[in-house]
Amino acid sequence: MMGKVQTGGLSGTWAHSYEEDEGDVQVYRPHDTFPFPPSRRGRETLDFRGAGEVISGMPGPDDRQLRSAAELTPLGMNRFRLGDARVIEVLEAGPDVLKLRPG
Repeated sequence: MMGKVQTGGLSGTWAHSYEEDEGDVQVYRPHDTFPFPPSRRGRETLDFRGAGEVISGMPGPDDRQLRSAAELTPLGMNRFRLGDARVIEVLEAGPDVLKLRPG
């Protein structure tokens, strides 16, 4: 529990390991410790912070990350809303892998 928001134990900074995606399941790995292969398309990041906040990073047109803060709202059944629109379902959350299903 972070603050008064149930986050399902989500914490730390995760980067999208799109090479490992399985159908509609997105695989994320620890940003600072996983040996990602080089990528020309950049990697989306999710930085779960305390008190139900998440910082989302997307590759920008000049390769720098575009970051935006959003509230992490629990919806039940391992589902969370990131900000006002994006919904994710947490399928697996361990120390070395985070698997999400968007929608």
